[in-house]
Amino acid sequence: MLNRRHFLAYLHPDARQVLASALVEGLPHTMRDRATEAAVLHGFLTDRIPGIVCRPTRVCTDGQGQLGFSFPLRIGEERVRSSVLVEPGQVASFLSPYEVMERAALRFPPPHAALRVALSLARRFDIRLGLIGSAALAAMTGLPYVRPQSDLDLLIDADLGGDFQAFHASLAAISREIGVKVDVELEFNRSLGVKLSEYISGREVLLAKTINDVELIDRIELQSCSSDEVNISASVAGRCGENCKVPTTETIENQWSE
Repeated sequence: MLNRRHFLAYLHPDARQVLASALVEGLPHTMRDRATEAAVLHGFLTDRIPGIVCRPTRVCTDGQGQLGFSFPLRIGEERVRSSVLVEPGQVASFLSPYEVMERAALRFPPPHAALRVALSLARRFDIRLGLIGSAALAAMTGLPYVRPQSDLDLLIDADLGGDFQAFHASLAAISREIGVKVDVELEFNRSLGVKLSEYISGREVLLAKTINDVELIDRIELQSCSSDEVNISASVAGRCGENCKVPTTETIENQWSE
């Protein structure tokens, strides 16, 4: 499961003790004051905030993965975040975005003001919807991750189909009406993430995020990929011109940084 982007990972208590110093070391230099470090350790050790499986930014040995940790505090407008490498045995359990959504749907009030509208649209257009980002963490921890102006980040299980075009149009209209940005990603083959807005644009070549990189993929290949095979290749950049280059990992934010 350490190769499944967006999954929440709950660490064993002893693993949290072992990883605490590395988590603090991973904070940006501008966030290494005592008060922030103390708040981070409290969230990590006492509140037991889950990590988010994300693209590794450092070398992993066999079986290792990287978890991003996002905390319910900010320095100015910047969210306090860190990340650590973990071994499979340090993780007690995982939750998929779809399981998170099931739990979030039962909460009152919901963790985000636009959540129930999004769920209603998903049911109307036969879409399986997952919850990611700050609203997912708010739903699972009860901590104040979400502000009135916070984005709502959603994930669609594209393998199950649905009317993506109608869902996007309806959600965009409601988003404009209530003044809240909603970001939606399509998940293909349990491994590829493509922005819904880009997918419905009709572009021949799409930007796809995986656990290891950001690549370009041909739309036809994406739509026809089987459950166990998909061909992602940067070679498509060569036939779509200089303006269609594969971006480097450094230019793309890790998906857990909502």
